[in-house]
Amino acid sequence: MAFFIGNTNTSPDPDKDSAFLDAMVSMTSEDSGTFVGAGTLRNADVFTAIRIIASDIASNEIENSDSSRANILNNKPNALMNGFSFKFALACNLLLNGNAFAEIIMNGNRLSSLEFLPNNKVTVKQDDTTGKVTYYYQQTNTKRRVLAPENVLHFKYFTQNGITGLSPLYALKDQLQIQKAGNGMLRGFFNSGVNGTSILKVHKTDLSKEAKDNIRDKFEQSNSGNNALRTVVLDDSMDLTNLTVNTDVLKLVNGNDWSTRQIAEVFGIPVEKLGVENVHSSNEQSNVLYLQNTLGHYFDVFTSELNNKLAGVYTFNTDKLFSSDPKANQDLAVEAYQGGVLSLNEARSKLGLETVENGEQFYSKESDPDNGRSQINN
Repeated sequence: MAFFIGNTNTSPDPDKDSAFLDAMVSMTSEDSGTFVGAGTLRNADVFTAIRIIASDIASNEIENSDSSRANILNNKPNALMNGFSFKFALACNLLLNGNAFAEIIMNGNRLSSLEFLPNNKVTVKQDDTTGKVTYYYQQTNTKRRVLAPENVLHFKYFTQNGITGLSPLYALKDQLQIQKAGNGMLRGFFNSGVNGTSILKVHKTDLSKEAKDNIRDKFEQSNSGNNALRTVVLDDSMDLTNLTVNTDVLKLVNGNDWSTRQIAEVFGIPVEKLGVENVHSSNEQSNVLYLQNTLGHYFDVFTSELNNKLAGVYTFNTDKLFSSDPKANQDLAVEAYQGGVLSLNEARSKLGLETVENGEQFYSKESDPDNGRSQINN
């Protein structure tokens, strides 16, 4: 039984990606047989949501006690990619398709490289009888490789069976179609130029449908696009009447942020990151919730798979997420020092301060009534 089948559809055609969404929603078997490509990224909100999350995942280093493994993950995973591009590509595919793959290449007991596997070339199958999971990688048109599960990093977030993931776009079919229809209405209005919706009367004629279509096409060609502001010239056999355009409808379409809010909700990012005002919480509160409730879970997706397939314990260093906020960065360093997690010099290094003598000591309330803040800052 095939739970996830990749195909070779990499076209950025948005209609093909709409077919993906239709297939996801109407799926009646465990074989989706679909792959969503870059066409969905033509939606600005989806593009922004994926860019933000994938960038935040990729820009934070993965830590491990083995410096060689950490270097491969963060700097040189393979011959074609740097660490940022590798993690960004994995996160992007995870968010678009619900799954992301990388092959583990070993040299004896040493990790040699991690090869990115495009989703449209990977097939995941589970045997009905034994339950064994097998990965098939279509490396070229004529070469298909069989990969053991222990040699594949398979990142998945929302999963119903524990074997494959489901794309967040599953929940956004209606929202994306509404945005597409609204954008199409605005595009049609601006393409029509100053004419808007018009009635062209041709006197004393009995026109066939083909003749009417031909006159309409010729008129629109002459008075729209680059010709929109040019003078309209008619003879005495024609009358032109412009219909009043209800601009309230256009304002509704242009001002409707419901779909944007739904997209932000599904991906778990603050709505202000998509350009919508958040009236219920401050930016600081939203960013904290984003880190705790969204990024923290995505980090777990990556670290749990790394811990399972590679030796050692892997964690994300999230210092960069707070570096742009000096106050939050300082508060975190003080709290870590007070809690005995960091020594004095380790806390100072978080703030870019020089080490001090006897700075390897940990916080003692008896020796510092100022709760450690003055020791760190002085």
